[in-house]
Amino acid sequence: MRAFNPASFNVASLVITMVLLAGCSSSADAVRYYLIEPVSPASSENQEMSPDEKTLSLEIVDLEIPQYLERLQIASRRPDSQLVFASTHYWGESLRKNLTRSLARNLTNLLGTAAIGTPANRLNSPPDYRLTVYVEQFERGANGYVQLLTRWQLIHRETGKTVINSSNKYVSEQQIDARDFSGTVLAMSELLGEFSQTIARRIEDIQ
Repeated sequence: MRAFNPASFNVASLVITMVLLAGCSSSADAVRYYLIEPVSPASSENQEMSPDEKTLSLEIVDLEIPQYLERLQIASRRPDSQLVFASTHYWGESLRKNLTRSLARNLTNLLGTAAIGTPANRLNSPPDYRLTVYVEQFERGANGYVQLLTRWQLIHRETGKTVINSSNKYVSEQQIDARDFSGTVLAMSELLGEFSQTIARRIEDIQ
């Protein structure tokens, strides 16, 4: 009978351990990170703004999202009302902060003014309007369409009164495969762009 060799056992154990660690490393490398990107729609209206309109100032006082969207894993819905969180597809940062920054950039482009404040980048002087946003739903639905459901208020600085109190729903033009996270995030960026255009148009209407 062949004698037991402790040295051979240790080498074998080391090899198995290295293989397991390599597998874990490969799994970690498979994780993907995403961000909602601002959009810059080319609009003839933006090019024709008068100088007075460009002095408009606005501060996004607050932007809230449901608690289930606070997780870093990207969420989606199933037909049985279940929420599903992706195991290897993550937001690159807090979704709430990402949305606030992208919304501010969109409004800067649409309204033609750099005076758009956020909780992380406040204005030096009181803004003309204060904006609060509550995102009720923002994910790929069970039917394959990405949906954005929002409620928002615009408050006038001088009067302190709510001049706009609105609720809006946006749906992606196409269904997106459950495994297509890049397509899902792109659709989310586009819907946030549509929401930004709604806010910009409503503000221009009351100017």
